[in-house]
Amino acid sequence: MEKIVLEKLAAVSLFACFLLLFAFALLSPNIASAAAEPFSSTWLTNQIKTVPAEKKTKYAVYVQALGDNSKPIVFNSHKMASASLIKIPIMIEAFKQKQQGKLDFSEPIIIRHANAVEGGSVYNLPDGTILSLGEIVELMIVQSDNTSANILIDKLKMENINAMIQQLGCSETILQRKMMDFEAVKKGRQNYTSVNDIALLLQKLHALQCLDPESDQAMLEIMQRQEDNMIIPAQLPHQLKIAHKTGQLDGMYYDCGIVYGKKGDYILCLMAENIKDEAHVMYDMSSLSLAIYDKIGR
Repeated sequence: MEKIVLEKLAAVSLFACFLLLFAFALLSPNIASAAAEPFSSTWLTNQIKTVPAEKKTKYAVYVQALGDNSKPIVFNSHKMASASLIKIPIMIEAFKQKQQGKLDFSEPIIIRHANAVEGGSVYNLPDGTILSLGEIVELMIVQSDNTSANILIDKLKMENINAMIQQLGCSETILQRKMMDFEAVKKGRQNYTSVNDIALLLQKLHALQCLDPESDQAMLEIMQRQEDNMIIPAQLPHQLKIAHKTGQLDGMYYDCGIVYGKKGDYILCLMAENIKDEAHVMYDMSSLSLAIYDKIGR
């Protein structure tokens, strides 16, 4: 009896193995084809079209391998509300004024709760807490702290930030309001940027040609300490260095940065709008990040 049972199990196992081999034979040409398909605008477009969660979500994507004169691959770049991506040029202007001797990063800044806004840890600090200006810059990027950004806008002056943005060649980026100032938005004063503009800033930082090598390296190191890692880094190997900045508004989620891949460094800017199910879209964006890493970074 036991012999018969064992013979039947062996036969079932053999048949199952045959089915698996047959299925793999059918699928392997498609798998090989997908793996062999070169990284291109067509490949990127197809990846975005197959994103499953929300068909009404609109994506803007910029990808460029660095160091080999590769041309960028861009999908649907256009001017969009910047959310916290505008904090990258604010940081650059802070380092510029530091470089010019106009700003001292050791200057003490007294936090007044009456002027604090939500978003980040500064809002929850006791009134009268003292932070250095350098700590304010760091918190604005690492935690995307809104109070820190507003302190810097007052300190640096909005017109200086916008002048620097134009000098760096960012034609679709402008700062017109402070963080959390939704009354300004109602009056038509919104902050804007695009994947093309943010990628331009990242290119200059990576090449150490934005301000000066020391300042640029310091800014990249701050961006590597980013605490919101739900998009670009989420599915990538944890040991990778990634210098990035996120942004979020109602119905929008962004992540733009430099991935220091094993095969080579590359810029990746992901911006999504018209989001209804944020969790699903964030997962889809992180999956796209992984697919791009597998193509040009692994």
